Amino acid sequence: MQKPLLEIHDATVALRSNKKPMVTGVGFSVGHGEVFGVVGESGSGKTLLTRTIFGLQDDTYLANGEVTFDGSTLPTEGYAKAARKLLGANIAFVPQDPFSSLNPTMRVGKQITEALYLARGMAMNANETREAAIKVLAEVGIPEPELAFNQFPDQFSGGMRQRIVFAIALAQDPKLLIADEPTTALDAITQRRVIELMLDRCRTRGMAVILISHNLELLRQSVDRVAVLYGGQLHNIAAASEIGSEQVHPYTEALFDCIPSKDKALEDIRAIRGEPVGAGFGLTGCAFASRCRYVEDRCRNTPLPLNTIPAEAFSACIVGRGARQ
Repeated sequence: MQKPLLEIHDATVALRSNKKPMVTGVGFSVGHGEVFGVVGESGSGKTLLTRTIFGLQDDTYLANGEVTFDGSTLPTEGYAKAARKLLGANIAFVPQDPFSSLNPTMRVGKQITEALYLARGMAMNANETREAAIKVLAEVGIPEPELAFNQFPDQFSGGMRQRIVFAIALAQDPKLLIADEPTTALDAITQRRVIELMLDRCRTRGMAVILISHNLELLRQSVDRVAVLYGGQLHNIAAASEIGSEQVHPYTEALFDCIPSKDKALEDIRAIRGEPVGAGFGLTGCAFASRCRYVEDRCRNTPLPLNTIPAEAFSACIVGRGARQ
């Protein structure tokens, strides 16, 4: 059996300023070619976790745990530097705001040829490199890619700019693509088109994907498995197809109950009571206890179960709801 492309064991992310743990005890794996979702409310720690693991967050560090990528375990000493070395040829990152990651003074084509040079060693001014850049622009659905090659980022809409960022990522031919809420600033129709295009191209290339979002319904329709974070804790890992049809962690269930759909009556759509808890809750007790309909006294002070293996399906529910392995 092939080993996972990415394995995260008991990861804890802490602030550099005061050493406070913000995300604690997270473990999961991502297989070769798998589309894996990470979901949670704003402040749950999902972006903080992924950016720290891949060396992109300056104000946090990996305080505990082990990360293995493609069979190699990253060193504890100089972890962030080692993680950043994987970016490009091995791991590509698509951020929330495409305009902030594109150089407004550099033509689109030059930014793609630069990526081809850095990741694949192709000469930036060669005709072959130009043709490869135009080809990848066409692959992500940019109209008139030859013309777009010579244009600047501000000549494109938000949806087109996100496609250009995705083109830069594809040009590097990585093994893993990380997309951090890549459609946040786009309207619902454009969101769906961009996500469908992104996942279709990644699956065609056999590329693994980590798709980060606060939108559970978007992930349910797009990914193979979902990891659910709340309060800096990993609460659930489940097959996307099981959410809504099988028993899952109470927090995942509550998120699903918030989603309006044609199959639900108005009374079936329920807001989650209480106020959300941000990252940094720790591991003693369940961060969701104050809002959970199934809460028991032990939920507030029992150590949280951890996905130490890490297993493909997991529930951290202290009272045992959802699939636990």
